[in-house]
Amino acid sequence: MKTSLLLIIFSAIVFISCSSLETSQNDAIVDEYTTIFPNKEVAIELEEISNSLKLINNLTFYKAYIYSDSTITDENLDDFDLHQKAISVNTISKTSSGTGAIISVSGNNVALLTVAHIISYPDTIISYFTITGKQSKYIESILYKERQKIYSDLPEGGMLKIIAIDDKNDIAIVGNKFNDVRPNRFPIFNFNFGNAKELKWGSFVYILGFPMHNKMVTSGIVSNPNYDNTGNFLVDALINRGSSGGLVLAIRGAAPNFELVGIVSSVPAEKRFVLTPNNPTRDINFLPGTQYIGEMTVEQLDGIKYGIGRIVSSEKVLEFIKKNESSLYKQGYILNLD
Repeated sequence: MKTSLLLIIFSAIVFISCSSLETSQNDAIVDEYTTIFPNKEVAIELEEISNSLKLINNLTFYKAYIYSDSTITDENLDDFDLHQKAISVNTISKTSSGTGAIISVSGNNVALLTVAHIISYPDTIISYFTITGKQSKYIESILYKERQKIYSDLPEGGMLKIIAIDDKNDIAIVGNKFNDVRPNRFPIFNFNFGNAKELKWGSFVYILGFPMHNKMVTSGIVSNPNYDNTGNFLVDALINRGSSGGLVLAIRGAAPNFELVGIVSSVPAEKRFVLTPNNPTRDINFLPGTQYIGEMTVEQLDGIKYGIGRIVSSEKVLEFIKKNESSLYKQGYILNLD
């Protein structure tokens, strides 16, 4: 009887010890980003996050001066009447779109986090003639920016302006003042900022944005984490035009403990130049394989290399916000993201 009782007590002690060890091991894993597909339902959290996302569109207008057999160079540019020398003067537009996330509502001021390259267009763009395949010093065209329009799918017209921008690291904050800022109209991204430097090879991430103007969520796997010692990393995911600025989320420990680890910056692109019939109206269908007689123009085709995306780390985003904290405050935007 005593022997049996001792065995029961010993077994209980062993079981409790093993349980404690197992709990301790699980607790040690909680503070790491997972490398496996989540085994819990996360739809509610993903929907909440997606509500804070907004499609951002940029439309920039330029006055374009085109020259033929130009003698104008950068050195003598100020000596010429550019309008008189031009063979044509036109107004052209450049467009882009991407994703922004509402990160602050301060009074009536609403701020969105996005990337710089979808809203940052230079004041002047100069192109040069090519001679025997090499760029010459002679100017072929000059584009001067006349006006820029940044708008979104936010209420009240959704017009936005640049509040802070960092072209080098591809981060920006846009915003504006709105009349009705009820939470259901401007839902804020309320999840924690994470630490991208803690990501590992194979860490699992979700990516939310507006590829091709459609709000979507996809997933990816982290590669080359912290490749530049600032937390930036690569991700294998189906990222398309419009995904720029999209949120990249990792799960710390167990689902649904989401943390923001970065925003989509860019995907590799391939530029190709092709000769096409000069057809401004685009209302004629040409039969492939037939000979074309007429004026030709050079067009640039941009192709995306799918499966590789560059991500700006959450560390760089927080560094950018803290650097601009004073300027943001003076403009009426208070960001509490610690």
